[in-house]
Amino acid sequence: MKQNQLCAIVVSFHPDKDVLNNLAALRPQLQHMVVVDNGSSAEELAPLRAAAAALDFELIENGDNLGIAAALNLGVHRAQALGDTYVLLLDQDSCVEGSSGDKGFVATMLQAFAASPSQDRLAILVPRYIDRRFGHVLQPYLAANGLLEASTTSGSLFPLSLFDHAGYFAEELFIDGVDYEFSLRVRSLGYTIEECPQAILLHSPGSPTYRRFLGSKPFQVSNYSPIRRYYQERNRIWIARRYWRSFSPFLLSQFLIGLKDLAKIVVAEDDKRTKLSFFFRGISDGVRGRMGKLAP
Repeated sequence: MKQNQLCAIVVSFHPDKDVLNNLAALRPQLQHMVVVDNGSSAEELAPLRAAAAALDFELIENGDNLGIAAALNLGVHRAQALGDTYVLLLDQDSCVEGSSGDKGFVATMLQAFAASPSQDRLAILVPRYIDRRFGHVLQPYLAANGLLEASTTSGSLFPLSLFDHAGYFAEELFIDGVDYEFSLRVRSLGYTIEECPQAILLHSPGSPTYRRFLGSKPFQVSNYSPIRRYYQERNRIWIARRYWRSFSPFLLSQFLIGLKDLAKIVVAEDDKRTKLSFFFRGISDGVRGRMGKLAP
């Protein structure tokens, strides 16, 4: 096995044509790439199948939406079977092309991981995130010690040995909060999360737009779908119950974000009635401990 052998895990879900460009930009920088598809249609899968042959990556077709956590776990298990040292997790819409200088995104991340003073306790290394639509830096959550509170899935680099100690991603969450839960879990075990500012990832969280209300300054609304609102609120409660004692300031900040989102739904988003219904249903199920995939 080569030292520092790395596998990228990309989860796809109804991918568009830009996904193929993202995969093509990343593939030359890697030893292995595994794309895990969560129930895309045959028409959507056809370009991915062709790209898998052309770019030499492995495509795992789940046939159904198993959730982000289950898809990531499948990818991690495959990387372990391939004998890799690290895994790099990526969303399908994240782009590394032209974003990290001559060395490339992957080499920059690996070099930063090796140079970290806390390398033995470093669980997750994330890049600097730039919103590809608006061009601004997406600021990370910082802990009191200056390190990161939690990481975003896309662009995060993990040593594979970490999963033997910390376990895998929590599949009962299905989507939303999976990355934050894992972040708090590894931090509770004494690991750290750090940022590599030299590695830039072009990332597009949600589908934000800017709105006004009664003459206010423009403010951003995320426009998440009703089902995403359900999982966000439900999973916040599930995570808080497990980590409140150790990470109460961070978790409180997440609940405040939820309250702000609720206000924005009421005053500025479309489909208010459905979104509010799913928002409060998520809270109800979170309190009752009803987890997993929401039934149709």
